[in-house]
Amino acid sequence: MLSLEEMLRNELPLNRKERFFTGTVFPMIVCKDNFKFLHRLFPLIDCLQAPDIVVSPDGTNILFFTEYSLVESLVGASKQRFKRLPKTKDTPDIVILIKSVSKVLIALEAKMYDSPTVEKLDHQLREQEKILESIQKSLAVDKTCHYALLPQKLKEQVHGLSFPVITWEDIYKQYEPVCKGDYFFDLLRVSLEMYDELVSPKTASFGQNCEERITGRQIYTRFKQGTLHKVSMGRSGGISGDKLNEDIITEKWYSFPYETNSTRPMNRNWFLIEDFVRLIEQRKGTVQ
Repeated sequence: MLSLEEMLRNELPLNRKERFFTGTVFPMIVCKDNFKFLHRLFPLIDCLQAPDIVVSPDGTNILFFTEYSLVESLVGASKQRFKRLPKTKDTPDIVILIKSVSKVLIALEAKMYDSPTVEKLDHQLREQEKILESIQKSLAVDKTCHYALLPQKLKEQVHGLSFPVITWEDIYKQYEPVCKGDYFFDLLRVSLEMYDELVSPKTASFGQNCEERITGRQIYTRFKQGTLHKVSMGRSGGISGDKLNEDIITEKWYSFPYETNSTRPMNRNWFLIEDFVRLIEQRKGTVQ
């Protein structure tokens, strides 16, 4: 028999996708034995006292979702519970709703081998915050706890993040007394030990061409005022790509930090700022 690490190195390689860790590894550890040890998660959430969890054939007070999209889940009568929902689909990887003495919403955005910049991760969490605020108002949630779940080494790289962080190492330490010897708990250990060799290289979104990140609203305003000393900007897929199209449809472009450069476009991901401004005015009308 081979050890788990030997199996990963000699047979199928480890699944590096974050949805595997959030949709499989995390719940197999944290939800062990029908949520019997969920309370071990709560000390890592500083703003939360451990609520009582009820799971029985007659009823429950917990909803636990991974890879959850609220927008895509609203079908039929459920639409009536949520008013003025933001158009963004940026829902956290893990969503837990608990109805105890008070109603608590826990949201975790997890990374494992991805290497986002602090700006990109902060933006992603802020977009998620809009959805969470809508849930809090629509369902009369008493407390929302919104955290990033990161490897310790990534936490150190995104110093200055506007949101609190729980590490995978924290999860491992908290659950070791009750999960030691479990398959997925051991998988988490091996995954963290292999972090340095499996982590994605930390690169700029468009190579080394970025001089400054500026929000779309600032780009538009400064261009119209004649005070913007940049010529081009970048977004994956370029000016006709799906990402920029979604930015405009959802109005994400107002706050999204685009990469800019003072030279002309260098590749297909880059385009002239004047073309961006023209596109905004064609699609959305002149910005007020």
